[in-house]
Amino acid sequence: MAMREALGITRVADITGLDRVGIPVVQVVRPFSLSNAVSQGKGGTIAEAAISAILESAEGCFAERMRHYDAVTASANSLEIPPDRFAAHLQDGAASDWRDQALTWVVAENLLNGSRDMVPLELVHTAYTFPPQPHDGTFAASTTGLAAAFVESDAILHGILECVERDAIARANRTHGFFQRCRVDLETIDDKSVCELLGRLRDRGLLVGLWEAPSPTGIPVICCHLMEDGAAETALLPHPAVGSAASLDPAAAVSHAIYEAAQSRLAAISGARDDMTRAFYPKFPDWQKIATHRRLITEGRGSRNFHACETDRRKGRRAAAQYFAYAWTKRDCRRECGPA
Repeated sequence: MAMREALGITRVADITGLDRVGIPVVQVVRPFSLSNAVSQGKGGTIAEAAISAILESAEGCFAERMRHYDAVTASANSLEIPPDRFAAHLQDGAASDWRDQALTWVVAENLLNGSRDMVPLELVHTAYTFPPQPHDGTFAASTTGLAAAFVESDAILHGILECVERDAIARANRTHGFFQRCRVDLETIDDKSVCELLGRLRDRGLLVGLWEAPSPTGIPVICCHLMEDGAAETALLPHPAVGSAASLDPAAAVSHAIYEAAQSRLAAISGARDDMTRAFYPKFPDWQKIATHRRLITEGRGSRNFHACETDRRKGRRAAAQYFAYAWTKRDCRRECGPA
Protein backbone atom coordinates (compact mmCIF):
# COMPACT_ATOMS: atom_id res chain seq x y z
CA MET A 1 0.00 0.00 0.00
CA ALA A 2 2.97 2.33 0.52
CA MET A 3 3.45 2.59 -3.25
CA ARG A 4 -0.03 4.02 -3.88
CA GLU A 5 1.02 7.67 -3.69
CA ALA A 6 3.99 7.18 -6.03
CA LEU A 7 1.72 5.46 -8.56
CA GLY A 8 -1.00 8.09 -8.29
CA ILE A 9 -3.57 5.65 -6.88
CA THR A 10 -6.36 7.45 -5.00
CA ARG A 11 -8.66 4.57 -4.12
CA VAL A 12 -8.46 0.85 -3.38
CA ALA A 13 -12.00 -0.54 -3.21
CA ASP A 14 -13.23 -4.01 -2.24
CA ILE A 15 -16.17 -4.68 -4.59
CA THR A 16 -16.60 -8.38 -3.75
CA GLY A 17 -19.94 -7.76 -2.06
CA LEU A 18 -21.56 -6.39 -5.22
CA ASP A 19 -21.87 -9.99 -6.46
CA ARG A 20 -23.00 -13.19 -4.74
CA VAL A 21 -20.09 -15.29 -6.04
CA GLY A 22 -17.81 -14.44 -3.11
CA ILE A 23 -14.49 -14.49 -4.98
CA PRO A 24 -12.48 -11.47 -3.74
CA VAL A 25 -12.18 -8.68 -6.33
CA VAL A 26 -10.63 -5.24 -5.77
CA GLN A 27 -10.73 -2.11 -7.92
CA VAL A 28 -7.93 0.47 -7.96
CA VAL A 29 -8.47 4.02 -9.22
CA ARG A 30 -5.64 6.03 -10.79
CA PRO A 31 -7.31 9.20 -12.14
CA PHE A 32 -4.36 10.49 -14.17
CA SER A 33 -3.87 7.22 -16.04
CA LEU A 34 -3.24 7.58 -19.77
CA SER A 35 -5.23 4.40 -20.45
CA ASN A 36 -7.77 2.77 -18.12
CA ALA A 37 -8.19 4.78 -14.93
CA VAL A 38 -9.68 1.75 -13.16
CA SER A 39 -7.75 -1.49 -12.71
CA GLN A 40 -9.00 -4.71 -11.15
CA GLY A 41 -7.44 -7.58 -9.28
CA LYS A 42 -8.67 -10.93 -8.02
CA GLY A 43 -7.37 -13.63 -5.71
CA GLY A 44 -8.14 -16.17 -3.04
CA THR A 45 -8.14 -13.45 -0.36
CA ILE A 46 -8.83 -9.72 -0.22
CA ALA A 47 -5.10 -9.07 0.30
CA GLU A 48 -4.19 -11.09 -2.82
CA ALA A 49 -6.87 -9.28 -4.84
CA ALA A 50 -5.64 -5.87 -3.65
CA ILE A 51 -2.02 -6.69 -4.55
CA SER A 52 -3.16 -7.97 -7.95
CA ALA A 53 -5.10 -4.76 -8.65
CA ILE A 54 -2.27 -2.47 -7.53
CA LEU A 55 0.27 -4.35 -9.66
CA GLU A 56 -2.02 -4.13 -12.69
CA SER A 57 -2.27 -0.38 -12.17
CA ALA A 58 1.52 -0.22 -11.76
CA GLU A 59 2.00 -1.98 -15.11
CA GLY A 60 0.14 0.79 -16.90
CA CYS A 61 1.80 3.53 -14.86
CA PHE A 62 5.34 2.44 -15.72
CA ALA A 63 4.57 1.60 -19.35
CA GLU A 64 3.09 5.09 -19.84
CA ARG A 65 6.53 6.50 -19.11
CA MET A 66 8.45 4.35 -21.58
CA ARG A 67 9.02 7.40 -23.80
CA HIS A 68 11.39 8.81 -21.19
CA TYR A 69 13.72 5.79 -21.19
CA ASP A 70 16.35 6.38 -23.89
CA ALA A 71 13.91 6.33 -26.80
CA VAL A 72 15.37 7.06 -30.24
CA THR A 73 13.67 8.27 -33.40
CA ALA A 74 14.77 6.58 -36.62
CA SER A 75 13.46 4.54 -39.52
CA ALA A 76 13.40 0.75 -39.51
CA ASN A 77 15.68 0.70 -42.54
CA SER A 78 18.27 2.97 -40.93
CA LEU A 79 18.32 0.68 -37.88
CA GLU A 80 18.61 -2.38 -40.16
CA ILE A 81 15.53 -4.01 -38.62
CA PRO A 82 14.80 -7.32 -40.44
CA PRO A 83 11.86 -6.81 -42.84
CA ASP A 84 9.60 -9.46 -41.29
CA ARG A 85 10.32 -8.83 -37.60
CA PHE A 86 7.34 -6.58 -36.86
CA ALA A 87 5.28 -7.05 -40.02
CA ALA A 88 2.63 -9.09 -38.16
CA HIS A 89 2.04 -6.18 -35.76
CA LEU A 90 1.18 -3.56 -38.39
CA GLN A 91 -2.15 -1.80 -38.16
CA ASP A 92 -4.61 -2.26 -41.00
CA GLY A 93 -3.94 0.52 -43.44
CA ALA A 94 -0.37 1.15 -42.32
CA ALA A 95 1.66 3.04 -44.92
CA SER A 96 3.44 0.78 -47.40
CA ASP A 97 6.64 2.79 -46.89
CA TRP A 98 6.52 2.57 -43.10
CA ARG A 99 10.07 1.21 -42.99
CA ASP A 100 11.31 4.55 -44.34
CA GLN A 101 9.32 6.66 -41.88
CA ALA A 102 10.68 8.09 -38.63
CA LEU A 103 9.40 5.95 -35.73
CA THR A 104 10.23 5.85 -32.03
CA TRP A 105 12.21 2.86 -30.76
CA VAL A 106 13.45 1.59 -27.39
CA VAL A 107 16.02 -1.04 -26.45
CA ALA A 108 14.69 -4.41 -25.28
CA GLU A 109 16.39 -7.56 -24.05
CA ASN A 110 15.76 -10.66 -26.13
CA LEU A 111 14.95 -13.34 -23.56
CA LEU A 112 15.73 -16.16 -25.99
CA ASN A 113 19.34 -15.30 -26.75
CA GLY A 114 20.25 -12.42 -24.43
CA SER A 115 20.82 -9.90 -27.21
CA ARG A 116 19.66 -6.29 -27.00
CA ASP A 117 17.39 -5.28 -29.85
CA MET A 118 15.33 -2.27 -30.86
CA VAL A 119 11.54 -2.57 -30.65
CA PRO A 120 8.85 -0.03 -31.63
CA LEU A 121 7.85 2.07 -28.63
CA GLU A 122 4.26 1.90 -29.86
CA LEU A 123 4.18 -1.84 -29.09
CA VAL A 124 5.21 -1.44 -25.45
CA HIS A 125 3.95 1.90 -24.13
CA THR A 126 0.45 2.44 -22.71
CA ALA A 127 0.05 6.20 -23.23
CA TYR A 128 -3.21 5.73 -25.12
CA THR A 129 -4.08 9.39 -25.59
CA PHE A 130 -5.87 11.44 -28.24
CA PRO A 131 -4.33 12.82 -30.29
CA PRO A 132 -1.90 9.89 -30.42
CA GLN A 133 1.70 10.14 -29.30
CA PRO A 134 4.17 11.43 -31.92
CA HIS A 135 5.20 8.73 -34.43
CA ASP A 136 2.36 6.41 -33.32
CA GLY A 137 -0.19 4.95 -35.72
CA THR A 138 1.88 2.29 -37.48
CA PHE A 139 1.59 -0.69 -35.13
CA ALA A 140 -1.36 -2.29 -33.31
CA ALA A 141 -0.74 -1.37 -29.68
CA SER A 142 -1.37 -4.03 -27.04
CA THR A 143 -0.67 -4.76 -23.37
CA THR A 144 -0.06 -8.45 -24.08
CA GLY A 145 2.95 -9.58 -22.05
CA LEU A 146 2.98 -6.50 -19.80
CA ALA A 147 3.62 -7.67 -16.24
CA ALA A 148 4.70 -6.36 -12.84
CA ALA A 149 5.84 -8.30 -9.77
CA PHE A 150 8.02 -7.88 -6.71
CA VAL A 151 10.73 -10.13 -8.21
CA GLU A 152 12.05 -9.78 -11.77
CA SER A 153 11.81 -13.49 -12.57
CA ASP A 154 8.16 -13.53 -11.43
CA ALA A 155 7.35 -10.58 -13.69
CA ILE A 156 9.04 -12.28 -16.66
CA LEU A 157 7.20 -15.56 -16.03
CA HIS A 158 3.88 -13.71 -15.65
CA GLY A 159 4.47 -11.85 -18.91
CA ILE A 160 5.40 -15.03 -20.79
CA LEU A 161 2.35 -16.89 -19.48
CA GLU A 162 0.10 -14.03 -20.58
CA CYS A 163 1.56 -14.26 -24.10
CA VAL A 164 1.01 -18.03 -24.10
CA GLU A 165 -2.55 -17.54 -22.85
CA ARG A 166 -3.55 -14.96 -25.45
CA ASP A 167 -1.92 -16.92 -28.26
CA ALA A 168 -3.90 -20.01 -27.23
CA ILE A 169 -7.17 -18.07 -27.02
CA ALA A 170 -6.52 -16.60 -30.48
CA ARG A 171 -5.92 -20.13 -31.80
CA ALA A 172 -9.15 -21.28 -30.12
CA ASN A 173 -11.12 -18.50 -31.79
CA ARG A 174 -9.83 -19.74 -35.16
CA THR A 175 -10.58 -23.41 -34.40
CA HIS A 176 -13.80 -24.66 -35.98
CA GLY A 177 -16.03 -26.29 -33.37
CA PHE A 178 -13.77 -25.31 -30.48
CA PHE A 179 -16.61 -24.93 -27.96
CA GLN A 180 -18.10 -28.28 -28.93
CA ARG A 181 -14.83 -30.24 -29.06
CA CYS A 182 -12.62 -28.80 -26.32
CA ARG A 183 -14.91 -28.48 -23.30
CA VAL A 184 -13.45 -30.02 -20.15
CA ASP A 185 -15.51 -32.73 -18.47
CA LEU A 186 -15.95 -31.29 -14.99
CA GLU A 187 -16.50 -34.79 -13.59
CA THR A 188 -12.87 -35.65 -14.37
CA ILE A 189 -11.50 -32.86 -12.16
CA ASP A 190 -10.33 -34.27 -8.84
CA ASP A 191 -8.31 -31.36 -7.46
CA LYS A 192 -9.88 -30.62 -4.07
CA SER A 193 -9.64 -26.82 -4.18
CA VAL A 194 -11.02 -26.64 -7.73
CA CYS A 195 -13.89 -28.99 -6.88
CA GLU A 196 -14.79 -26.85 -3.87
CA LEU A 197 -14.72 -23.72 -6.04
CA LEU A 198 -16.96 -25.32 -8.68
CA GLY A 199 -19.35 -26.47 -5.96
CA ARG A 200 -19.62 -22.95 -4.55
CA LEU A 201 -20.49 -21.56 -7.97
CA ARG A 202 -23.14 -24.23 -8.60
CA ASP A 203 -24.66 -23.56 -5.16
CA ARG A 204 -25.04 -19.91 -6.15
CA GLY A 205 -26.97 -20.77 -9.30
CA LEU A 206 -24.18 -20.23 -11.82
CA LEU A 207 -23.34 -22.35 -14.84
CA VAL A 208 -19.63 -23.04 -15.33
CA GLY A 209 -18.04 -24.03 -18.63
CA LEU A 210 -14.33 -24.79 -18.97
CA TRP A 211 -12.41 -25.28 -22.21
CA GLU A 212 -8.77 -26.16 -22.83
CA ALA A 213 -7.35 -23.80 -25.44
CA PRO A 214 -4.72 -25.22 -27.82
CA SER A 215 -1.13 -24.15 -27.16
CA PRO A 216 1.94 -25.50 -28.97
CA THR A 217 3.95 -24.88 -25.79
CA GLY A 218 2.21 -27.67 -23.88
CA ILE A 219 1.41 -25.19 -21.11
CA PRO A 220 -2.22 -25.66 -19.97
CA VAL A 221 -4.48 -22.76 -20.98
CA ILE A 222 -8.04 -22.73 -19.68
CA CYS A 223 -10.97 -20.60 -20.79
CA CYS A 224 -13.92 -20.21 -18.38
CA HIS A 225 -17.46 -18.98 -19.04
CA LEU A 226 -19.80 -18.16 -16.15
CA MET A 227 -23.50 -17.76 -16.93
CA GLU A 228 -26.60 -17.13 -14.88
CA ASP A 229 -29.08 -20.01 -14.63
CA GLY A 230 -32.11 -17.95 -13.60
CA ALA A 231 -34.16 -15.77 -15.95
CA ALA A 232 -34.21 -12.66 -13.74
CA GLU A 233 -30.45 -12.70 -13.16
CA THR A 234 -29.79 -13.41 -16.84
CA ALA A 235 -31.75 -10.29 -17.81
CA LEU A 236 -29.32 -8.25 -15.71
CA LEU A 237 -26.17 -10.05 -16.92
CA PRO A 238 -27.04 -11.56 -20.31
CA HIS A 239 -23.49 -12.05 -21.53
CA PRO A 240 -21.33 -14.89 -20.20
CA ALA A 241 -18.52 -13.66 -17.99
CA VAL A 242 -15.28 -14.84 -19.60
CA GLY A 243 -11.91 -15.52 -18.03
CA SER A 244 -8.78 -17.31 -19.20
CA ALA A 245 -5.45 -18.26 -17.70
CA ALA A 246 -2.23 -20.12 -18.44
CA SER A 247 -0.25 -21.89 -15.74
CA LEU A 248 2.30 -24.67 -15.44
CA ASP A 249 -0.24 -26.33 -13.10
CA PRO A 250 -3.57 -27.29 -14.75
CA ALA A 251 -5.51 -26.86 -11.49
CA ALA A 252 -4.06 -23.38 -11.04
CA ALA A 253 -5.01 -22.52 -14.64
CA VAL A 254 -8.61 -23.53 -13.89
CA SER A 255 -8.75 -21.54 -10.64
CA HIS A 256 -7.23 -18.43 -12.19
CA ALA A 257 -9.59 -18.61 -15.19
CA ILE A 258 -12.58 -18.85 -12.85
CA TYR A 259 -11.25 -15.94 -10.77
CA GLU A 260 -10.89 -13.85 -13.93
CA ALA A 261 -14.42 -14.69 -15.04
CA ALA A 262 -15.71 -13.66 -11.61
CA GLN A 263 -13.72 -10.43 -11.97
CA SER A 264 -15.36 -9.85 -15.36
CA ARG A 265 -18.80 -10.21 -13.75
CA LEU A 266 -17.94 -7.55 -11.20
CA ALA A 267 -16.56 -5.27 -13.90
CA ALA A 268 -19.99 -5.40 -15.55
CA ILE A 269 -21.88 -5.08 -12.27
CA SER A 270 -19.87 -2.10 -11.01
CA GLY A 271 -19.72 -0.41 -14.42
CA ALA A 272 -16.65 1.53 -13.28
CA ARG A 273 -14.10 0.47 -15.87
CA ASP A 274 -13.47 2.86 -18.73
CA ASP A 275 -13.82 0.12 -21.35
CA MET A 276 -17.31 -1.02 -20.29
CA THR A 277 -19.61 0.25 -23.05
CA ARG A 278 -23.38 0.21 -23.55
CA ALA A 279 -23.00 -3.04 -25.48
CA PHE A 280 -22.53 -4.82 -22.15
CA TYR A 281 -25.98 -3.71 -21.00
CA PRO A 282 -28.51 -4.47 -23.78
CA LYS A 283 -32.04 -3.22 -23.16
CA PHE A 284 -33.49 -6.30 -24.83
CA PRO A 285 -31.39 -9.46 -24.29
CA ASP A 286 -31.09 -11.88 -27.20
CA TRP A 287 -32.70 -14.88 -25.49
CA GLN A 288 -32.10 -17.20 -28.44
CA LYS A 289 -28.38 -16.44 -28.37
CA ILE A 290 -28.35 -16.85 -24.58
CA ALA A 291 -30.04 -20.27 -24.85
CA THR A 292 -27.55 -21.37 -27.51
CA HIS A 293 -24.58 -20.39 -25.38
CA ARG A 294 -26.11 -22.04 -22.33
CA ARG A 295 -26.34 -25.31 -24.25
CA LEU A 296 -22.62 -25.10 -25.02
CA ILE A 297 -22.04 -25.24 -21.27
CA THR A 298 -24.69 -27.74 -20.17
CA GLU A 299 -25.37 -30.22 -23.00
CA GLY A 300 -23.70 -33.55 -22.38
CA ARG A 301 -20.33 -34.08 -20.78
CA GLY A 302 -17.26 -32.30 -22.03
CA SER A 303 -15.07 -34.28 -24.39
CA ARG A 304 -11.77 -33.22 -22.82
CA ASN A 305 -10.55 -35.25 -19.85
CA PHE A 306 -8.91 -33.00 -17.29
CA HIS A 307 -6.21 -35.59 -16.64
CA ALA A 308 -5.03 -35.16 -20.23
CA CYS A 309 -3.83 -31.73 -19.13
CA GLU A 310 -1.30 -33.50 -16.91
CA THR A 311 0.52 -34.76 -20.01
CA ASP A 312 0.53 -31.24 -21.40
CA ARG A 313 1.75 -29.95 -18.06
CA ARG A 314 4.80 -32.22 -18.09
CA LYS A 315 5.63 -31.05 -21.60
CA GLY A 316 5.07 -27.42 -20.61
CA ARG A 317 7.13 -27.71 -17.42
CA ARG A 318 9.98 -29.25 -19.40
CA ALA A 319 9.90 -26.43 -21.95
CA ALA A 320 9.70 -23.76 -19.24
CA ALA A 321 12.53 -25.30 -17.23
CA GLN A 322 14.77 -25.52 -20.29
CA TYR A 323 14.00 -21.90 -21.19
CA PHE A 324 14.66 -20.47 -17.73
CA ALA A 325 17.85 -22.48 -17.27
CA TYR A 326 19.13 -21.16 -20.60
CA ALA A 327 17.94 -17.57 -20.11
CA TRP A 328 19.23 -17.19 -16.57
CA THR A 329 22.60 -18.76 -17.41
CA LYS A 330 22.96 -16.22 -20.21
CA ARG A 331 21.85 -13.39 -17.93
CA ASP A 332 24.25 -14.32 -15.12
CA CYS A 333 27.10 -14.61 -17.62
CA ARG A 334 26.37 -11.15 -19.04
CA ARG A 335 26.22 -9.61 -15.58
CA GLU A 336 29.50 -11.18 -14.49
CA CYS A 337 31.44 -11.01 -17.76
CA GLY A 338 29.76 -8.14 -19.57
CA PRO A 339 28.24 -8.26 -23.05
CA ALA A 340 29.81 -10.57 -25.58
